Amino acid sequence: MLSSGRIFELNIFAIYAAIIILVAGAAEVGNWIGRRFRKPGAEGADIGTLTAAALGLLALLLAFSFSIALSRFDARRDMVLEEANAIGSVANFARLLPQDTQTPILSLLRDYAAVRLALGDASDAKRQDDIARSLDLQGRLWREAAAASAAAPQSLPAYSFANALNELTNIHERRLANLRYHVPPAVIFMLIGVAIVAMGFTGYNSGFLGARRRAPDLIMSVTIALLIMLVLDLDDPRRGLIQVPVQPLVDVAGGLAAPRAQRGRGEA
Repeated sequence: MLSSGRIFELNIFAIYAAIIILVAGAAEVGNWIGRRFRKPGAEGADIGTLTAAALGLLALLLAFSFSIALSRFDARRDMVLEEANAIGSVANFARLLPQDTQTPILSLLRDYAAVRLALGDASDAKRQDDIARSLDLQGRLWREAAAASAAAPQSLPAYSFANALNELTNIHERRLANLRYHVPPAVIFMLIGVAIVAMGFTGYNSGFLGARRRAPDLIMSVTIALLIMLVLDLDDPRRGLIQVPVQPLVDVAGGLAAPRAQRGRGEA
């Protein structure tokens, strides 16, 4: 069975073209069958009912799939904001630590923010490298936290810094979970299958009534394919026109780089 990951490895334009061909082809085949088996004087009320039922089921599945994909998109967007806030909190508490401790911590946080920026739209291989890099930076940050706590066991800034770093570590796993979860492939395949059946009944109904409606059927097929691709686009943060905004991470990364720039101007 084709997994969701493999679906997203396929070329998006090839998927779109394939869906249009399948759905439009189903309408054309249905029209040909309807005209072939049409009998003079026969009424198509029953076929019209089946067509309306199939289109209604397609609309229901589209709404269901779109709702899942949109909720996934919203969750990924919220996790970016949450992670940016967590990085900013760690940086703020780090600035309360002794001066000689601040410099390596802020340097590690700058590297961490840079890695997390491209996590959502990276390929699978690149994402694994970014995850490994993130874990390495987290380990180095924890070593700095342990050193700060050992130097001042009763220090409130060191305690607050460790708590903020713990939250940052937890967000790492939650963000990865949101990036890995997609609309189940079975739902996508069912959606395409119902679209084929619905347009097949639509074409059959037209052919049974003696009409050839290629232009309207093609327009409807393109529209249905666009809606299915919208679901796939929302559900895949790595490609397409709809991308999860990472501006909060860009802002926090810029804030971490600001002190260095200010020191350079002061020294100048």
